Amino acid sequence: MKKLKPWQIALLVIFYPIGIIYLIIWLINKKKQPAAVSIDTSKMEIISDFHTKVVGVTFNNDDGTSRQKIIQSCKSGEDIILKPTPSKEYPDAIGVFNIRGQQLGNINAELAKEIKNKYPANPMKCSISALTGGGERTYGCNLHIIIYEK
Repeated sequence: MKKLKPWQIALLVIFYPIGIIYLIIWLINKKKQPAAVSIDTSKMEIISDFHTKVVGVTFNNDDGTSRQKIIQSCKSGEDIILKPTPSKEYPDAIGVFNIRGQQLGNINAELAKEIKNKYPANPMKCSISALTGGGERTYGCNLHIIIYEK
């Protein structure tokens, strides 16, 4: 077996533990991500197909993260997860989350109430249709939502 040179040993001592730590952090964060549910929509009937804006994009999330920075990192066509986020003020609230579990904002209150009451268990497909703003303007996000027959 070939003997390692001192500089090779130094690199191993420095980078090997860093690699292990990175792997552990990556595995922990992977578990925190919500599982994306794939829907076979090929044989499903569409009952509603529309576009809407995400509201509340200028607020920070409860953990202090900036929704504006999260939206900047998104791309058109990216899949979105809609999850109930009720509060006392908005009991029907529906949060808009990217696949990494970061909240971009909410669906407007009227639409959230309609979705909750009219389509409580219907399969849905939601994606970013357009990102707006930038530069001097506030970033925004438009969604494309398709609701399928149960």
